[in-house]
Amino acid sequence: MRLSASLLLTAALVSSAFAQAPVSPDTRAAVGQLVGDIMVSGKAYDYDRQLADDIGPRLTGSDNYVHAVSWAVDQFKSLGLTNVHTEPFTMPALWEPEVAATGKILEPRLQTLHIYSIGWSPSTPEGGIKGNVIYLPQLTNEALDAQRDKLRGNIILFDLASLGEQPTITQILKSLAHLNDFAAQAILFVGGPNGSESATAFTFDGTISPIPIAQIGREDELLIKRMLEHGPVTVQFSFKNRIRPTTQVNNVIAEIPGRELPNEVVIVAGHLDSWHPATGAQDNGTGAATVIEVARAIKATGRPPRRTMRFILFGGEEQGILGSTSYVKHHLADMPSIAAVLISDTGAQPAKGWYVMGRDDEQKALTNIEPLLTGLGSDKTTTSTEFLFQTDHIAFDLLGVPTLVLWNDTDKYFKLHHKASDSFDSVVQADLNQGVATTAVTAYAIADSAQSFAPHYTHAQIEEMLKDAKQFDDYEYFKSAGIFP
Repeated sequence: MRLSASLLLTAALVSSAFAQAPVSPDTRAAVGQLVGDIMVSGKAYDYDRQLADDIGPRLTGSDNYVHAVSWAVDQFKSLGLTNVHTEPFTMPALWEPEVAATGKILEPRLQTLHIYSIGWSPSTPEGGIKGNVIYLPQLTNEALDAQRDKLRGNIILFDLASLGEQPTITQILKSLAHLNDFAAQAILFVGGPNGSESATAFTFDGTISPIPIAQIGREDELLIKRMLEHGPVTVQFSFKNRIRPTTQVNNVIAEIPGRELPNEVVIVAGHLDSWHPATGAQDNGTGAATVIEVARAIKATGRPPRRTMRFILFGGEEQGILGSTSYVKHHLADMPSIAAVLISDTGAQPAKGWYVMGRDDEQKALTNIEPLLTGLGSDKTTTSTEFLFQTDHIAFDLLGVPTLVLWNDTDKYFKLHHKASDSFDSVVQADLNQGVATTAVTAYAIADSAQSFAPHYTHAQIEEMLKDAKQFDDYEYFKSAGIFP
C-alpha cells in the first residue's frame, strides 16, 4: 500500500509497537502437536463429507441450512468448546428453486435453450415470459438510455463483455439497478458453457430482484447474437421459485477461552451456506470444516493460547456477506478487542499462505510465523492491495481490524466454483489437511504471542488504502446502502 507521508509515519510508529515477538518454545511445541494431529488424524475431511453428502446444498435459510447449523452446534459441543451458541441475522427473503427453468427460441426457428433461474430471482408469471431479445453490448447509463424505447416490454441480454474491462462491483450493481428503470420483462445473463449452471445472485442485500433473471449457456448466447445480426429473435422461458418473507437465520459461534488474555480474541471463521446446483463441498464446505477442525485440534493440545479463540460459521455469505456484516454491526463495541480475523473460503487446493489486503505491517508480523509454515509449503503472503469484497473478512477489515484470508491455489477451484461439480469427490484429503494446518498454526501463533499481531488501522488509513486499491467507490456505495457500518 502507499500511504501519505503523515499516515505512513503514524503507521510505522504504531507498527513498531506491535512487532511480532519470536515464537516461544512452548508455542512451537504446541504448533508441532497441532500439525502432527491434523496431518495424521485430522477430521476435516469427514466434517466436509458430512456437510456435502449427508446434509447437502445449504442455501441460506433453507431446511438444509438449518440442519447444518444444528449439526455445527453439536460438533462444537462434542469437542468441549465453551459459549457454543447461535446468533441471528435478518435475511430479507429466502429463496429456493421449485420448478426448473425451461426455455426456447421461437423465432427465427425453434431451438431449446440451456437456461436456469438466477438466485433470488422472482418466478416468471403464469405461462412464462415471451419477448424479443435486445442485446446490450454496453451497460453504461448512456448506452441504456439510448435504447430506452427498444427495451420496454422486451428481454434484455447481456454478458461479461457488456460490463467492460475489469468492472468494479459498484459499476456492476449500478448498471443492474439501472436496468430496472426500463420496464423490460426480464433479463438474460450469460453464464458458463451450455448445460453448466454457474449459480449466482444479483443482490448485495438478500432482496429479491424486481424482474425475473435467467442464465443461459455461452453457446446459446452466441447463437442468439448471430441470429440478431439477421433479424429479430423471440424467446420464451419459465421457472418457479419458492420465496419466503423476511426471516431470522443463524450464525454459529464457539470459543476456547484464553489462559492469560481472555478478553482479547482471535477469530477463525468461514461461511456455512452454499449454492444449490451442488453440495458445496469446496465452497465452502472445506472452509467450514477447517473452522471446526482447527477448534478440535487446538482443544486437543490441552494448552489453550494466551488469547481467546473464537470460531464462527457465518450464513448469508453468498447473498452479500450478510451474516458476517450483521455480526460486526451487533458487536461494534467488541471490535477493539479482536486481535485478528482469519478466514477460509477458497477451496481445498494446497494453501500458499495468506492474503493480507495490502497491509505491510501484517506481512512483517507474519515473518516470525513463516518458519512454522515452511514445512507445509504455505509461508507466503500476497502483495495484492485488493480488499476482496467477496468474503467474510471485509466488514472487519473496513473497521481496521487485522484480517487474513487463506490463499489457496485456485486453478481448479474456479472450474467448479458455484457449479454442479462442486462435490465431495473433488476434495483431496492431504490438500485439505495442509490448509487446515496452515490455519491452525497461524491462528495459534497469533493467539499465543506475547505481543499483539498488528494494530487496528484508523478510518483515515483504511480510506487511503481503499483509494490506493481503487475500491473507495465500492466502499462508499455499500456504505450508503447500509451494508457496512
